[in-house]
Amino acid sequence: MRRFSAACWVVMALMFAGQAIGQQVDPLVANSSDATELQQLGVRFIASNQTHNALQALRKSLEIYPDNAETRMWLGVVYTQMNEDIAAEGEFLRALELNPQLTEARNWFGVYWARRGNLDAAIAQYRQALLDPAYPSISRARVQVNLGNVLMQTGEYDEAVVMLGRAGQIAVASSDPLYPLVHLSLAEALVKTGRSQEALGALERMDVLPPNARVEYLSGLAYRDLGEVDAARDHLGRVLRLVPGSELAREALAVLESLPGRPD
Repeated sequence: MRRFSAACWVVMALMFAGQAIGQQVDPLVANSSDATELQQLGVRFIASNQTHNALQALRKSLEIYPDNAETRMWLGVVYTQMNEDIAAEGEFLRALELNPQLTEARNWFGVYWARRGNLDAAIAQYRQALLDPAYPSISRARVQVNLGNVLMQTGEYDEAVVMLGRAGQIAVASSDPLYPLVHLSLAEALVKTGRSQEALGALERMDVLPPNARVEYLSGLAYRDLGEVDAARDHLGRVLRLVPGSELAREALAVLESLPGRPD
């Protein structure tokens, strides 16, 4: 089974941090007896990292309508963020049993497998999702980013570039959390394949966002590979200022120390 490195969790950002269990149930959940409303509440709670409330809302929805595939899928997402692997897998399998055409469930099932380190299973789920011609463009882009990042973890950089390039062709607002993930992942894949000038082009699209240490790090690598040492040193130095003491800063420092010549 292939291991899934922590670095890949820039794209999964699909993803969620979860709050501690032990809070009271939200009044909106307690006062609702409508399965659809409770499912929608659960999704909103997931988006705002309110794991406990999401769990309660989705469980209550399933008490009313136990055969709702989408609710099963979202409960699988909650169990995934809680690291309840057996429960999460069961919910995803049940969701797909109830509705084999629920493409979004395959994306989240892929996320689940990636978190468990089974990259082959994750890739299979992502590829299955992308076979759906009716899958919305923005959702397709998210799957392509997820798949591209997993492909990088398996060393399949050229295919990752193709997949991430397709994601980059889909119009995504700069305010959407997917926007930086697309361009950062594509830039990383391009650097890995020696296409540093193209990587810089992908990173230039990030100028609309606040300073980002990962952007500076990848820019530093690209300029290093292009032989532009001063520019590389400048960008890598910004990483040290933006995230001092971090793992990324340590990596940037190692690259800085490997550059020829001395800084001014």
